[in-house]
Amino acid sequence: MLKKILAKLVRVIQKILITVSLILIYFLGFGLTLFFVALFNRKLIYNNFKIKDSSWLDAEGYGPDLEESLRQS
Repeated sequence: MLKKILAKLVRVIQKILITVSLILIYFLGFGLTLFFVALFNRKLIYNNFKIKDSSWLDAEGYGPDLEESLRQS
């Protein structure tokens, strides 16, 4: 009887500890990674948001056309 109660208690404690540990590892891991990337290599973070001298071209012929819309409906 005591053995069953202790086994259930151990399972509950393990679930709680695993959940808390995984949450801490997740936030600390991503937080520390972002910190070190920002500290040592800022251009990996900030240059991705700037678009200058892009080699992408705008597609032509895909604008909204009234005649095409009426034909398709």
